[in-house]
Amino acid sequence: YVGEIAPKKLRGVANSTSSFFWTLGKAVGQISGQRELLGSQSLWPMLMASCGIPALVQLVTLPFFPESPPYLLMHKGDQEGCKKAIRQLWGEGHHQAEIDDIMKEKATMKNTKILSVLELVKEPAFRWQLYMIVILTVTVQLSGINAV
Repeated sequence: YVGEIAPKKLRGVANSTSSFFWTLGKAVGQISGQRELLGSQSLWPMLMASCGIPALVQLVTLPFFPESPPYLLMHKGDQEGCKKAIRQLWGEGHHQAEIDDIMKEKATMKNTKILSVLELVKEPAFRWQLYMIVILTVTVQLSGINAV
């Protein structure tokens, strides 16, 4: 959501920031799970319940966020809703260039054929990318980092 609602010039920063906070959350969880902090037998229910606090905050605040402008324009075709969401997210100003970019992306997506999994595997142009993704995923799963 953060990557979609960010203005085009800030999209990379927004996506990188969310990855950073995912990693920070994992680190905080591992640190707080140490026996000296919340990892003892009497405190582990508190540790397990602590992940519910951010989820509760998200659940409570979610209704106050507008729909994603690209979603409104590309999937629902609601240009007025898109403009309203952009004004709510980015403030007043001239945002026609961003709307035009979304429309160009929509036109590009219309001309793009969506491949099935079997077609993707059979396509020679994507073979090396698929090999790399499979190798990286298998390596991460077998390295044991998830267990740590």
